[in-house]
Amino acid sequence: MFKIGVISDEVSQDLEHALKVISELGATHVEIRDLWGRNVSQLSDSEITEVRNLARKYGLEVSNLDSFIFKIYINDSESHKKHINVLRRVIELSKRLDLKYTRIFTFWWQGELGNYLNQLIELFQPAVELAEREGVYLVVENEYSCIVGTGKEAYEFINRLGSRYVRVLWDPGNAFFARETPYPHGYSAVKDLVMHIHVKDAAVENGHYAWKPIGGGMIDYRGQFKALLDNGYDGVISLETHYVPPSGSKEEGTRESFNGIVKILRELGVAEKVLNFRR
Repeated sequence: MFKIGVISDEVSQDLEHALKVISELGATHVEIRDLWGRNVSQLSDSEITEVRNLARKYGLEVSNLDSFIFKIYINDSESHKKHINVLRRVIELSKRLDLKYTRIFTFWWQGELGNYLNQLIELFQPAVELAEREGVYLVVENEYSCIVGTGKEAYEFINRLGSRYVRVLWDPGNAFFARETPYPHGYSAVKDLVMHIHVKDAAVENGHYAWKPIGGGMIDYRGQFKALLDNGYDGVISLETHYVPPSGSKEEGTRESFNGIVKILRELGVAEKVLNFRR
């Protein structure tokens, strides 16, 4: 059975407040990206220990740490070197928390994957070698602003890369923005490679893409969650809502989206098994 988490800064940069909210909602996991005004890669050893202790205080497990690795242009060799060093640090921090994977991207989009596939594979080699040496998986997020934006592209890239230490961070919302039908089409391409999932809903309104609360957009999350159950996915699904309601509060957007997740899980009859209701 999969688990439900929330990315902490989708609630607040104040980690303890975010953890309190996430715990109250009924999630069992928290994903750490930006906190206290900094990316997780910039935390000290003592601060990462504080993250672990605070998560335990609120009955949550840390699922993974999110850096910005390879959100750079593919021909920027100087930034590539710097990002490999950042990845080295994030892997070190991940191992301190006994985590088995961390996120990575595929450089800013400048054209179709086919135009950059060979170069992408070459530039990934130092990252892959580091992951294999340290025993920590890299999960490639399909990001609409990067070269790999869809499920189909993620499959093609990882299949060509050929390392068992590189898997998929499946994001249906990003696939939607990249003009792919996330479920069933995008998911069917990557279902055997998925190690982690981000969820956010989206729609096209008057010709423009817009983030929506889960269940309020055009993505078939009921079908997606059912498929994950049918396929025996036992990883974490992290809410990354991106949706901000008219009130302007990220926390309220996360609460609304989380309630959308709960509604779908109840329809599927698994809410009480997946969530930790303390309310």
